[in-house]
Amino acid sequence: MATDIQSSTGSTKLIWTGRVISGVVVLGLLFSGAMKFTSSPELTKGFDHLGWPIGKATGLGILEIACTLIYAVPQTAVLGAILLTGYLGGATATHVR
Repeated sequence: MATDIQSSTGSTKLIWTGRVISGVVVLGLLFSGAMKFTSSPELTKGFDHLGWPIGKATGLGILEIACTLIYAVPQTAVLGAILLTGYLGGATATHVR
């Protein structure tokens, strides 16, 4: 019986650790997506440096927020993770280029 209590406590800690880490990732991605709606000089400079037209920022922000919200819902988290992997893979490819 003591073993059952220890294993459930350990799994509870792991569950909450995973939730906190996912929460930090979700907040970061939502902030990143929201920043694409601003018309700050830094955003314009960054898009120019990467070779993207600034008009694409709003669409990318919507896409990033949508994928993040799909990831944040437990029932669709796997699909959201796949979509975010593709989105962030494209961002990595843009930076490498």
